[in-house]
Amino acid sequence: MRQLEVRLTSWQRRRLEQLRDHGPSPRIVRRVICLLRSAAGEKAGTIARVTGLGLDSISNIRRRWRMRGMRSLIDRPRCGRPPRITDRYRRELRRALRDDPPALGYVFTVWSIARLRTHLHKITGISVSCDWLRCLVHAEGFVVGRPKHTLKGKRNRQEYQAARKRLQELKKGP
Repeated sequence: MRQLEVRLTSWQRRRLEQLRDHGPSPRIVRRVICLLRSAAGEKAGTIARVTGLGLDSISNIRRRWRMRGMRSLIDRPRCGRPPRITDRYRRELRRALRDDPPALGYVFTVWSIARLRTHLHKITGISVSCDWLRCLVHAEGFVVGRPKHTLKGKRNRQEYQAARKRLQELKKGP
């Protein structure tokens, strides 16, 4: 099978390199990498190993580039319901996870998924399930554990030991 040749002008190459470094979505970045490597003369099999694209996808990207140029990088509109999670929601999620809850005016010191969900609903007006929010947090590269509530560092040790001793005496009975 003969591979389609990709030719780039200097302006197109510079623009593609900018998109490769600061692409709006991972799909566009993969297409850009495919085009830059194709212009460098690499074979489709090598590009497939690097980008994770299939050979048919690489052929389609090259063909569309020859037909439409830079417009071939843009995603076509998708059918179905638009996603509920907006860029603003993701920004607020990252901001909340980077900041401590007290810095945002809360009395607790650790985020739980339920607390984070309530906070984001209050800020953005978008409500999602706890399971989906946990997936979003993971996708953003953060980890939210379940907090263990304890008074260990806040209690008076002598009073605690005395109360514990008294409790043991009460349990034993007369």
